[in-house]
Amino acid sequence: MHRLTPTRLAIVAAFCLMCAAVRSSAAERAVGDQYVYIFKGTSQAPTANMPAMVRAQYEANQAMMNGMFVTLTLHVDAVDPDGSAHATGTAVTTMAPSTNSMVAKSMANMGQDLEAKILPDGGIVPKYDPPTAPTVGESQAQQQAEAAHTKANYAGGLIAHRIDNFNEFALGCSKRSAFKTGDSWRLVDATSSTTWTFAVTGTDHIAGHDVFVITMNSHFASENMTSKRNFTGNYDAVNHLVVAFKGETHQTNTQAGESSFTEDIALQ
Repeated sequence: MHRLTPTRLAIVAAFCLMCAAVRSSAAERAVGDQYVYIFKGTSQAPTANMPAMVRAQYEANQAMMNGMFVTLTLHVDAVDPDGSAHATGTAVTTMAPSTNSMVAKSMANMGQDLEAKILPDGGIVPKYDPPTAPTVGESQAQQQAEAAHTKANYAGGLIAHRIDNFNEFALGCSKRSAFKTGDSWRLVDATSSTTWTFAVTGTDHIAGHDVFVITMNSHFASENMTSKRNFTGNYDAVNHLVVAFKGETHQTNTQAGESSFTEDIALQ
């Protein structure tokens, strides 16, 4: 039998602490976990060149859309070896109290169920199969099948159209093994030719999570358009979760004018 000398005991203890630190740095999803996010957003586009009647209807529609929010609820039902998780859940739209009753009823009849994958970095990828454009001469059976397909994919599309920048933020945060205030780095998205600049500006405690406060910005300019995207997120580096994410996209077009879009996504 080999005796553990004080030196060997110290080495073993240090090794155990190191292993514990490595384990704690990895996100451990588990069957039964639940995540609830609320999605809010607004958009504003130039209307000066629109005919008065069209402008009034457009502004009314925009006010209605800007007053709604979506609650995404996900329940983990399987975990993959790579750390990603499969989840089922719902995406429920809440309309502003002033929404036309017929519109509210129509929205309530849209599909709410969805499936999604929660990535190891905290990104969320909903299952979504976009509907195809209707063709001339479709039979009633074809029209009914397309309507059912659209309804079944509605919730997935609702999230898919709101999650891209959130997922870019999660991916960018996953590129760092450690964080400290003042750190900065870049992420290049080859699919959109976008270069994101990240910077750690501090720490906080949000929704029961210890988080790093991180900014994510990009700037694009061409002959006819400029686009600036400025976001701030709260990232739980231990559990690999985006706890909050908000910001604005501002575009200036030499012909259409200025438009802006805000995003606000928060874990409950």
